Parts: sequence; C-alpha cells; structure tokens
Amino acid sequence: MELLLTGKHVEIKDDARAVAQKLADKLSADYAKLSTLRMVLSAERGLNSCEALLNGNNVNLSASAKADSIPAAIAAVYDKLDKQMRRYLNKIQDRSVSGDPALKEKIWASADLKLENDAEAEIFE
Repeated sequence: MELLLTGKHVEIKDDARAVAQKLADKLSADYAKLSTLRMVLSAERGLNSCEALLNGNNVNLSASAKADSIPAAIAAVYDKLDKQMRRYLNKIQDRSVSGDPALKEKIWASADLKLENDAEAEIFE
C-alpha cells in the first residue's frame, strides 16, 4: 500500500514517519485490496492532528483525530480506520448472505402453520 504523508505547519520527523508506515503495513496486511493511505499531519494551538483518507477497491474511508503528540494522533486515526473497515466488511458480508427462496416458500406453505378452526386459514388455500 502506498503511504503519502503531508505536513501542514509541521515538519514530519522520522519517528512519526516510522509509526505511520508501521500502521499502514498493519492495515494492508489485515485487509486486501487497499491501495493508498493519505495522511495530513498538522499542529494548531498546541494540539497535533492527523487526517487520513484510505482508498482501495470500492472503499473510500476518512478519519481524523487530535492528540498531544503526532504519533498518538496517528495511532488514534489507525484505530478509527480499522473500526470503519471492520464495520464495512461485516456489512458487505451480511448483505451477501441471502436466504434460499425455495426454502422460505416451503416454510410458509407448511400445513403445520394452519390451525384447525382458524378463519384466516382459508387465505393459505
């Protein structure tokens, strides 16, 4: 996965670059088909912030976080992106599993559902 780091009003140091690369490698190892991670690091009024855009095959996620240090902000953004990615994959997996229509028809047309003196039983016939 390609990692693009940009600093806004801050110089990107080697330790921040190493943390970002380590977390980007974790994301690419856990989730396939991710292509680019763009991070913008900035410092404003004593707080360091990190904004990230994660792009891949049919995936566009964004996250931002503020912390006292740049590595902490990068770690917080990683946690948010990881959570969003897990949620996205669970949603895709839930939608892809569909019930068998023949089985559903068999269950609803079953004679066991009809009661003996049920007025609505004629609807089924």
